[in-house]
Amino acid sequence: MKFLLIDDSSFDLFTQEKLLLKSGLTTEVITFNSAQLALDFLETQSAEMPETVILLDIQMPGINGFQFIGKYAHLPDGLRERIKVFMISSTVDVTDMEKATANPYIIQLLSKPLEIPVLKSLLNM
Repeated sequence: MKFLLIDDSSFDLFTQEKLLLKSGLTTEVITFNSAQLALDFLETQSAEMPETVILLDIQMPGINGFQFIGKYAHLPDGLRERIKVFMISSTVDVTDMEKATANPYIIQLLSKPLEIPVLKSLLNM
């Protein structure tokens, strides 16, 4: 399973990547410091891509997490079927939490810092 981390914080990208690699969940983590770069990458992928988990920050300059999901919804079904999207944020904004919960493409909103046991249980690993 491959992981894509999308976050404008280089510190969060670094720490989450190290946590994921040490956890044994994956041997491949690709990081993006902008949602647009991640979308550009996904648009080059096919339905044969390995199963992928996206950890998506909400608050980012340019395209934020919710805008990313709006564009993600237009990717081919075969590609989206291979991807699980989790939002990850330190937000305490109830509106953000409700928006994430209501979105059919977001499995769950996880809080920062990332808790590997919670992620493992959500991925049934």
